[in-house]
Amino acid sequence: MKVELIAPEDPAWGEILRASADATAFHHPSWSAVLSDTYGYPAHVLAWRDGARMLGGVPVLRVGKRLVALPFTDHCPPVYADRADGARFVADLLRWQKTSETRLEVRSSLAHDAGQANVVGTRHVLDLAVGADALFSRLHRTRKKRINTAREIGIEVTLSRSVDELPAFYRLHCETRRRQGIPVQPRRFIEHLWRNVIVPGHGFVITARMSGEPVATALFMSWNRRLIYKYGASDRARWDLGANFLVHWTAIERACAGGFTSYDLGRTDLGQDGLRAFKAGWGAEEFPLVYTHLGAQAPRLERGLAGAAVAQIIKHSPTVVCRALGELLYRYAA
Repeated sequence: MKVELIAPEDPAWGEILRASADATAFHHPSWSAVLSDTYGYPAHVLAWRDGARMLGGVPVLRVGKRLVALPFTDHCPPVYADRADGARFVADLLRWQKTSETRLEVRSSLAHDAGQANVVGTRHVLDLAVGADALFSRLHRTRKKRINTAREIGIEVTLSRSVDELPAFYRLHCETRRRQGIPVQPRRFIEHLWRNVIVPGHGFVITARMSGEPVATALFMSWNRRLIYKYGASDRARWDLGANFLVHWTAIERACAGGFTSYDLGRTDLGQDGLRAFKAGWGAEEFPLVYTHLGAQAPRLERGLAGAAVAQIIKHSPTVVCRALGELLYRYAA
């Protein structure tokens, strides 16, 4: 058995993605294309083969002298064909890493505690198997009331894959990042995300409007009956309307109706207790989010993008400053 680099579009990798119950939209070539097209990093798959047969692998981008699986990605563990031994893959991967002298970061824990594992936060995953009615009945009465009130006062939600929704999404996204003191991704990143993921059907956007005005929005990625919440944004002046709650509930309801098995609410960094409680309130199970380094551990700029000084500058500056800092910093934060 051997580990080698192949193209994400290799048909054998596509077969693994269709066969593995653990594959998500983050493993799909469309997500690698978004990152590669935006930031110029070459995209590959670290493929595990037994002769001509592929047994599994993990997508990676080459960022300088290291491989990352994957930059700007919440959770991306190796995936395998049926009955493949994940521990054996990790052993072969370690040998490959040492022979190639390539630093590797995997956004996941690995079998047998290989490498340097760091807990960077939490992730919340909601099991959708019980159906929407049962999930709604389990919500706290306050959350139910926020959802019902949003509907009663006339909040309208639309699920769309149209590029017509991009301007409203990006405007609210920029406003929200500015409020949080976080640099915003370049607009071309969002455009590549629409072109490679949303329009082809590997995701969608839900937008809530009051009297035709967008007040909350969220972008979701989907593959293999697994739904991932990637980005959310809202108009702070309209928080009292409960639109955010209605957006998430609409996603859950549609996912249940569409036969999805899980709803991943994504990464929550350490110390973000309010966001952590919001996600747990949907009934999701919490897991530690672990990233693993094989070889020397590179500095992690991504988690320092919103340092105290930068955050204060962004919060007290026009949105254009938030965008400019994102353009400057994100490429070097992978």
